[in-house]
Amino acid sequence: MDTNQTLPVMGANTAVQDELPLSFTGSGGEYFKIWIVNVVLSIVTLGIYSAWAKVRRERYFLNNTVLDLSPFEYHADPVNILKGRLLVAAVLVVANIAAEFNPILNLLVTLLFLALLPWMISKAMRFRAHNTSWRGLRFRFTGGVGDAAKAWVLWPIAAAFTLGILTPYALKAQRRYLVNSLHFGTEDFEVELPIGPIYKMLMGAGLVLILVASAFAGFGVIGALGAGGNRDAIIGSIFIGVLGIYVGAAIVAPYISVRMTNLVFNRMNLANHGFVSRMKARKYVFIVLTNWLLTALTLGLYRPFAVVRLHRYRVENIAMLPAGSIDEFVAQQEEEARVLGEEAADLLDIDLGF
Repeated sequence: MDTNQTLPVMGANTAVQDELPLSFTGSGGEYFKIWIVNVVLSIVTLGIYSAWAKVRRERYFLNNTVLDLSPFEYHADPVNILKGRLLVAAVLVVANIAAEFNPILNLLVTLLFLALLPWMISKAMRFRAHNTSWRGLRFRFTGGVGDAAKAWVLWPIAAAFTLGILTPYALKAQRRYLVNSLHFGTEDFEVELPIGPIYKMLMGAGLVLILVASAFAGFGVIGALGAGGNRDAIIGSIFIGVLGIYVGAAIVAPYISVRMTNLVFNRMNLANHGFVSRMKARKYVFIVLTNWLLTALTLGLYRPFAVVRLHRYRVENIAMLPAGSIDEFVAQQEEEARVLGEEAADLLDIDLGF
């Protein structure tokens, strides 16, 4: 994405210092050792170890993500993650068993999930922010259930009823909820997204999806006609057409991800400090597609290398645009954050996996 058109909004009198780029110091080889142990122990323990696996994974990636020579840190307790996963698993098992006895309960289970979704998102974001720190200062997330319901339930329903026309408003509401509810010390992250670029992005993605699906469908039709139009040939052409939709979606999904990430970071502020993201859509899509290909060819063994490769590209194309001394800013936040203490710790004691 061209980022020059979306420079961050900053105070009129702020003097922008040099950029502070993020960097990643990990490697695929190192993460492979963590990943293979996590996979084996999670299988042996029937999934119980997955909570410890998540903590090891998050710590590895955050501890190797560096800003201004200081790494981020992850502090979550695996036991609390396990509690959240057991709670979610118990709810799902009970709901599915109940639905087996009465088909009407399927609808009730769906409604129950929609009702709980905003609470689960809010709680998961609070847990993650509270357990992430930089230079010893933890992040905070204060997004409420009501705002989460608007962003993840009401706006998507409105988008569905309007045949996708309001989808950009749903995406905007979700990003605003995630960013504007996040805090570092006593300062707030803020973002205000224009709706026009989101419509333009989705229209471009839709066009790509249509072109790819049409190309596959065209090959399918030509193949069916060449085979005489018999039943097997027609079924084969339908299969090729459906495959085209999946291929188009595989291209469009990372395209939307990178464009939205660039748009959010290039419009995001923390006090007077700005941010910039310079990921290129074509490069990002290429990395995602080749990661999938290499993972398939190696029967999954390339997976940890793929994760590191994509994380490194995302991280190393993001930079902070400080409006002054970052050391003074952090020191001020440390002092002011003391008054906040460890509030609401009882609400942050489990992770629901979002």
